[in-house]
Amino acid sequence: MTALITFCGLLLSSLITSIGVLLTGERDWLSAICLALLIPLLLLPPLGYPLLLRLSSLRRENRALQQQVREDHLTGLFNRPHLLGMLERELSLSQRHDYVVSVLLLDVADFTDLADRHGRRAADRLLRVFADRIRDKIRESDLFGRIDGAQFLLVLPHTSQLDALHMAEGLRALVTSMQVPGIEDSLQFEVRLGVASTENTGPNLNALLNEADYTLYQSRNDLRHRADQN
Repeated sequence: MTALITFCGLLLSSLITSIGVLLTGERDWLSAICLALLIPLLLLPPLGYPLLLRLSSLRRENRALQQQVREDHLTGLFNRPHLLGMLERELSLSQRHDYVVSVLLLDVADFTDLADRHGRRAADRLLRVFADRIRDKIRESDLFGRIDGAQFLLVLPHTSQLDALHMAEGLRALVTSMQVPGIEDSLQFEVRLGVASTENTGPNLNALLNEADYTLYQSRNDLRHRADQN
């Protein structure tokens, strides 16, 4: 960029000098052109390079800040505020264009116990691998983020509740066979799922999340019931 600015400065200086020579009738063209080239070469690089370097640094810092504002630091997914904001916009669009939006609430069961047994670093690796496996299987139009410690939210535009239920079972089967690098012992865990759709709640953010949370609570009770039976 500095070289480009210097080159443009040379052209501009040469053009202005040429016009000046023509207007004044100066005969010493060579000295005028040499001076026109020398001044930009001496001034622009030492002034332009530090300035452009600082601007580039500011752009990188701004990108990093924007990333921190919208991304979860551990998984790289959307964080809660950014995801809920996008969900709210999606619900507004669904109301305007009359299409269905479903959500999946995914919760790693007994995550605190897992962290106690295997260590916090292993538990963090579990969340990263879990997030990557889910992210690889969803559509580009879907929105996926971490909204709490071991709880994730998947937003599915143009997806009915029945299709969302089928997808939930597919994701449950997907993570059942999940391997976490760096953990020698088999890491057994289950995922609780809550499903809700605007088919039942309408395009209301709180109603949709409450419905998903309620079905997640039912899933939690089902897991406990199965555990008690075993």
